Amino acid sequence: QINGMQEFAPQLSFVNTSKHADMKNCTSFTFNVMPDVCVYADGTSDGCDITKAEVHIEFKWNDALDAFSKNPGVDNPIVSQTDKAFDTLGQITSYAAAQLGAQYCTHLFSVLVIHNRARLIRWDREGAIVTNAFNYQHEPHLADFFYHFARASPALCGVNTSITLASDEEATLTRTALKLAPTIHMFKVAVPQDPAAKKSGWLTLIIPQPVAKGYPLVGRWTRTCPAFDILNETVVMFKDSWRVSIKDVLLEGETYRLLKSKKVRNVATCIAFHDVIHPVPQQNTQTIKFRNAKWACPNQAVTPHTLHRLVLDIMGEKLTDFESSRQLVQSVRDALVGMYF
Repeated sequence: QINGMQEFAPQLSFVNTSKHADMKNCTSFTFNVMPDVCVYADGTSDGCDITKAEVHIEFKWNDALDAFSKNPGVDNPIVSQTDKAFDTLGQITSYAAAQLGAQYCTHLFSVLVIHNRARLIRWDREGAIVTNAFNYQHEPHLADFFYHFARASPALCGVNTSITLASDEEATLTRTALKLAPTIHMFKVAVPQDPAAKKSGWLTLIIPQPVAKGYPLVGRWTRTCPAFDILNETVVMFKDSWRVSIKDVLLEGETYRLLKSKKVRNVATCIAFHDVIHPVPQQNTQTIKFRNAKWACPNQAVTPHTLHRLVLDIMGEKLTDFESSRQLVQSVRDALVGMYF
């Protein structure tokens, strides 16, 4: 079955990873991240590397292990309500969360194979869109998917094209400034200093590769890290998150600037922020479009999300890295002053 797909997508490599967990990038997980098959586009031919995987495939050999219902409808939710189905759902969701967490992605695709049937799944920060099960031996959908995926643009495949690889020189300079190991991959991102201005200046930052963590797949998925401002040669804080996109909710960057304008104490200075405008609409979250579908999970509120980035002028320490109880209490006190006084 794995080799059979190679004919339709020779640009991709389909690697059996059913006995090879990713022990390098998923150390914070309490379980093994070990899809049955990882699909790569960079020539990787061995092992599970969730930082490089393009698509993951999970096989089940019993219909009772299908995470989804055969004939979903108003009285039959798409998620099967058995314990075995929930186990499968938890497994494939955790793999999707690991892949989204270990890469700068807007979305990703996976395949769930149940005996002679398959389902295609699209994941983003609002949830998942699932196809009906189809017999992949008699219907062309699985072959069509991989044929088109192998030839699609990176943006359509889920790559966040607003973030690119840093040059060797930029990477070396940043690793030195941030005191990072030479094996850490570095990326480049630009954030406007004033998103409301047409001719706003942009900060060009070099940031480290993200780290996969065992967080729920849906939601803001806030990621912060130290970043190196190439032009000004300073270390700043970069924040990347999927904010709740609801009318009249102030952007976080605007909130920081409003607090500064009112001279609120103990508040960092936001030096750049914006909502990311993707070059193709498919990079936006899509799950919300199906929240009213008859087959969708009932009574489950799906909230729209938009990718938001901001840069602060100071990089703080981890909350757990305090030198004394006095320093911890002082930090809490300063935060309370900023919030209420």
